[in-house]
Amino acid sequence: MPKNISNFQNRKEKYNFDDAVTFTGYGAYNIYLLFTVGGFLMCVIIETMSMMFIVPAAKCDLNLSLSQQGLLSSISFFGVVASSYIWGFLADTQGRRKVLIISLISSFITSIICSLISYSSLFILLRFLNGACVGGASSITYAYIGEFHNDKLRPKIVSGVAVFVAFGNTYLPGMAWVILPQEWRVNIEFLNLVFRPWRLLLIIYALPSLLFAVLIYLLPESPKFLMTQGKYQEALEILKSMFSINKGMSKDDFVVSEITWEDTGPVKERSFLKTIWKQTAPILKRPLLYKTIGVSILQFGIFASTSGMIMWYPTILNTMSQFTEYKPDEELTLCRSIYWEQDLKTTALQDTVNETTNNFIKECNDVVKTDVFLVSLAIGIIYAFMYIFIGLLINIIGKKNLLCLFLVTATTAGMISQYIVGYQLIQILIAIFVTGGVQVGIVNAVVVDLFPTKVRAMALAMSLMFGRLGAMVGTNAVGPLIYNWCDYIFYIFTANHIVLLIVIYLLPSTRPLEKIVDDSA
Repeated sequence: MPKNISNFQNRKEKYNFDDAVTFTGYGAYNIYLLFTVGGFLMCVIIETMSMMFIVPAAKCDLNLSLSQQGLLSSISFFGVVASSYIWGFLADTQGRRKVLIISLISSFITSIICSLISYSSLFILLRFLNGACVGGASSITYAYIGEFHNDKLRPKIVSGVAVFVAFGNTYLPGMAWVILPQEWRVNIEFLNLVFRPWRLLLIIYALPSLLFAVLIYLLPESPKFLMTQGKYQEALEILKSMFSINKGMSKDDFVVSEITWEDTGPVKERSFLKTIWKQTAPILKRPLLYKTIGVSILQFGIFASTSGMIMWYPTILNTMSQFTEYKPDEELTLCRSIYWEQDLKTTALQDTVNETTNNFIKECNDVVKTDVFLVSLAIGIIYAFMYIFIGLLINIIGKKNLLCLFLVTATTAGMISQYIVGYQLIQILIAIFVTGGVQVGIVNAVVVDLFPTKVRAMALAMSLMFGRLGAMVGTNAVGPLIYNWCDYIFYIFTANHIVLLIVIYLLPSTRPLEKIVDDSA
């Protein structure tokens, strides 16, 4: 890498991509790129996690059973899982930018349609399709922005994009807090539905997808992807634009006249099945196979623990709140409140609370308590600070060390929350546990580092596919586990985290050679 850029200002030479992109500097272009691409990730979080607030408010209008509520909470994750592989293939063959635009616009359309649906089965199907649509943005975001930066900046940039996960986690409860407490309703007879605040909230949640789909029109295709297609001159023009905007200089002042690339040339035309196998085979063969397995296990385990718990967190908060209301003189622990609610549904209460409780059980209650919004908002803010922390220290501490640090911290907080007494202390400790989800951004940075450009999007798609599968499994498993075996729930999480620590230890730390793809395919 050039050490003194000023020494080259009057020369036009050939450079490899990493050196060439270094000459573009870091400025307004990169900031706009970070904001826009970060917005893609924010949209993924909003669309996949929105049911956490929509389901409690919509369950009466849609006449949702308990099993349907659980399915609806996790169905978007299943959509992401089902589509991630094909999105990764399309991104590696047709381009990152095109996939991102289609993904965001289609997810916006499906959400708008959802807001006008009155039938639970159709609503669940559309949320699955929404997850499948937004899966494109989920799979490609990190690969796209990483390919505009050099090796030194890439880990920080990828971690910086992950900050927008926190923005999504803040946007969700923030908008819910503003809209859901309202009590207005509008009858739309020709659609046979009552338009209530939760339907408006669905539309508000969909708007960022439309906004960022528009903003990406101002951005080009990934220059690294263009080079894998043999379009070296187009890639060079993009770097010239980056240089001009960042430096405030003419494109003609860019010192690079040609970019060299350790590759065999553009992708040849093949049949669909041959092409998809050609794209997939390298990450399923040595030397990339063990890396693929490792990062997929990490994503599955992290998503299973954090997403599984966070989707049930509002329900847990409501349960503890009810316990403190009905049993103000008793010490509150997590499992005591959970078991109390279970007993509440099968046994009669004392006369002083019997009538109130029976009404609560028999009537459809779609009121979401405001303290749930407040705590969820706090978690989003914590996420933001954690991602800033990661961005500042990822190159100093190292990705693997940061992963270990967050896993140990989350495990410790979870185990303590299971036995400690006090509503607020339990809230804080479980919040610390679920903020372990920031590890997903670190794992994505690891994937960007470990896999060559030609298969990077596919590797990200596959690892995130297993991650969303973990979220789906976790979301459906945590409820039955915590309500039937609450005393063991965090022991299960601890076992999961021990496996993840072993995988982190075994994962290599070296950067890949681009030629690995052709040698292994």
